[in-house]
Amino acid sequence: MAQRKATDRVRLSDVADAAGVAISTVSRVFSNPGRVNFQTVEHVRAVAAELGYRPNPRHRNASAGGPESATVAGLAANDGDSSQQSGFGTIDSPSPLGQTAGETVSASDSTATQSSRTHQSHATAIPQGNGKPAATGGGIVALVVKDTADGVSSQILKGAQITAMESDSAVGIIETGQSQPRTQQMLNHLKGKVNGIILASDAPGIDFIRNYAKQVPLVVLNRPVDGVPSVVPDPRIGVVRALSLLRRYHHTAVTYVAGPGASWANQSRWSCLHDIGQRMGFRMNQIGPVHPTVEGGYQAALALEGSRPTAVITYNDLIAAGIVLRLTADGVRVPEDVSVIGFDNTLIAPVVTPPITSIRIPRAQLGQTAVRLLLGRDSGALRNPADAQLMEKLTELGVRNEDEQSDTVTLVDTSIIVRRSVGERRTVVD
Repeated sequence: MAQRKATDRVRLSDVADAAGVAISTVSRVFSNPGRVNFQTVEHVRAVAAELGYRPNPRHRNASAGGPESATVAGLAANDGDSSQQSGFGTIDSPSPLGQTAGETVSASDSTATQSSRTHQSHATAIPQGNGKPAATGGGIVALVVKDTADGVSSQILKGAQITAMESDSAVGIIETGQSQPRTQQMLNHLKGKVNGIILASDAPGIDFIRNYAKQVPLVVLNRPVDGVPSVVPDPRIGVVRALSLLRRYHHTAVTYVAGPGASWANQSRWSCLHDIGQRMGFRMNQIGPVHPTVEGGYQAALALEGSRPTAVITYNDLIAAGIVLRLTADGVRVPEDVSVIGFDNTLIAPVVTPPITSIRIPRAQLGQTAVRLLLGRDSGALRNPADAQLMEKLTELGVRNEDEQSDTVTLVDTSIIVRRSVGERRTVVD
């Protein structure tokens, strides 16, 4: 999809193209959503919100009363939060972040659209060490992951396939597990057999990756590698919206449950939370690390029951789910006694009771962007006006991402999915 200015009028066909569905499907989503699969409705409406599409009144009236219609209608409304703590009173995200009944998609949410923030334009293909072009139309791209059953790799694959098919290319997925030797052996085996590789595993060493990128067209996901094209999530917008939601419910302190200590993602998330949280006047605390699993969440819950925080943000949704399950089993209510927010918006978040609010990493968008870079295209950067204004404010206040100035790193904005795990701060008795 060609890059579009935020001020351009968005048409039904634009939404259909970005969502990868027929125009008639988009029309039914807004006029008669009951005839469309729920996941498709959620996906199309998220894409429409990202692009700034406004359905005509006839469509809005036809779908009024459904749980999703309130989501779309509320995207442009301002929540009216005028708090002035630490100069951050004007960067709170717009409504519907104050809502907790049902699921709400933030203004920046998109499942598979080109809304990434890029800091450079890749007008030519990523070169190989021998000077040949990278993947071209009709080629095969390998997506290399640790685990195909984690709910994350499937989202990346979906986005990558959408973009690859536009150029008559294909994407295959390869699972290598946790082993560094096995992963590096598989990557070496793929030399000459594929036209490009998307590496979504942190198993290979940095030196191996840099040397490998000289031989094979390569894009790294989820961690920046200096000198190698990398696509990574930028947690700032999602973190601001999560903290704004907590502040709206009068929380004053946040405990972060850390994941793997050596993980770039863990370090990035905690650094962003700590910086922005302190600027917003929160008391920030960290416990862990714990295993990034439900079992790790169980262990974290034991520590949390001793300190009794009112608000918790976790490294990922699995830890958040473990915390919710264990606290509930022990008679601690979520969100009445403690509010819980996860990271990633993976499949487990909406199925726990209560469903977990999560800072969304746009995995499909990461996959799309990676394929576009392999194909030698720009990344289709588009940021909606609300996100653009928020990022400008963050920049003015000195909240920066250390990878912003890199010539090889493409940053992709995060957002938040609001569910029922966040509520009013309980009265704390000393």
